[in-house]
Amino acid sequence: TSSKSIAIIGGGITGVTAAWKLSKYDDNLTIHLFDQGRRGVGGRTSSRSVVATATGGDDDDDDDDDDDDEEDREEMMRFDHGCQFFRADTPQFSEIVTGEWKPYVREWKGCFYCKSSNTTSSSSSSSSSEREFFGMPSTPPFYVGVDGMQSLTKNILDHVDKHLSSKSESASSSPSLRVFTGTRVSNLERDPSSQKWKLHGTSGTAAYHDTSEKVARQQQQQQQQLLGEGESGYDAVILTDVSSSFGKWHRASAGVPEHFAKRVRERVGARVPLFSAMVAFEGGTGIPFDAASFDDDPVVWFAARSNSKPGMEGGKRECWTIVSTPEYAMAKIEETPMQDPKTNEFIPQSDDYLTSVPGPDLRNAFERSITNVDGILGENALVSLPEVVHVDAQRWGSALPCHRHLRRDDDDDSPTAATRRIISGVAYDGGRFSLAPTKEEGGGGRADDDGGCDGGGNGSFLVDDGMMLLQAGDMVSNHTPGLESAALSGYYAAGYLHEKLCACTS
Repeated sequence: TSSKSIAIIGGGITGVTAAWKLSKYDDNLTIHLFDQGRRGVGGRTSSRSVVATATGGDDDDDDDDDDDDEEDREEMMRFDHGCQFFRADTPQFSEIVTGEWKPYVREWKGCFYCKSSNTTSSSSSSSSSEREFFGMPSTPPFYVGVDGMQSLTKNILDHVDKHLSSKSESASSSPSLRVFTGTRVSNLERDPSSQKWKLHGTSGTAAYHDTSEKVARQQQQQQQQLLGEGESGYDAVILTDVSSSFGKWHRASAGVPEHFAKRVRERVGARVPLFSAMVAFEGGTGIPFDAASFDDDPVVWFAARSNSKPGMEGGKRECWTIVSTPEYAMAKIEETPMQDPKTNEFIPQSDDYLTSVPGPDLRNAFERSITNVDGILGENALVSLPEVVHVDAQRWGSALPCHRHLRRDDDDDSPTAATRRIISGVAYDGGRFSLAPTKEEGGGGRADDDGGCDGGGNGSFLVDDGMMLLQAGDMVSNHTPGLESAALSGYYAAGYLHEKLCACTS
């Protein structure tokens, strides 16, 4: 077959799974994956390492490097500050996780807790399970990367690279993959004569989410360039970050054609924002669980002891990731929006804000719940916790899609009427619904006529066949929100695209 080129925008689990799926075909496919993250691929499967200094302070280690020796690892404070774990409930994803991805995955077997169920078993009530964090603790098993959540995406891409290198030596035709990190795609342009996509953008500091708007704008004007295939262009584009369809004010906007961006926004409906805090204690806390859902706390939804995860054990300090409730995140985003109401410019999250507002808020709420008889431990509340030696935080403006059962935009009496808010023109929703097990929600009723594919992927992604433009990810999938849904969306989108591109040239 003739060579085809595909651009994947976004290096989270959706984009990485799409690249992995495309790499398995015996066709001349040029696959380029673009990711704008400061710390490399991962997206919401992000991990962070902080090196503790001798004086008790800390230094950010932007590269969550796996090559530290054992002595250094003892001084490393490590956190998964995005996705905390993932599920593998569907037959298709379970087969992937227990098959080709098995070397990169571990089951997390800890002491898990939720006050309302007061157990680690699956006996919690349906009402409390709706407020549990992805079925924790009532619906195991729970999976993590072998060395932090970010190791999952990195290991999959390393696997693809080795597989393709071996394949190219023996096969007459095979795909090729190139990953562009620290690169922002800011505009898509389709050549009407060649019908190929040209990608414009920038790399480095101007691409990062947390760069000031002034610096980003200056560098972008100086560095704006054609990316990847340049003038040759791409036969198809897979978008994986729903923020690609935001207006140009947003740092993640990819300049998606408005007719397609409108379809994406309508499919998403509303998004769920979250904050996460990374908190390290000087020594052991004595907290009797490794992770817990805080089902009745107004600020904290979930907390996990990073040191309890496979591959992240050890360390002199006890590290916790604390995840906010959607309600708390919506209130903070309303107070400090992502868009300046006067200039309409993007407002990046700053370290000063994160370490002075959401970080301390989440830490304090967590400590109150642990040390108060009205908190998660009840009469077993602890007297106190050790000294805190590190606090940081992260804003996830699009952490999850609003659950499909809450997407009733035309019904004023629906649950969303009380839980949905429009902030800076973006719909957010704090409504809760069960996030476990992962399953198709509402069948194919939400699928577009041109949004299906074989293998059970109907409704897992959006596509414009005429333009060879796809949007994948759990934000547009009809599966229960979460990593499993995001991965399946990328998997099905890649399979559908391969069939469309290669069927007409085989």
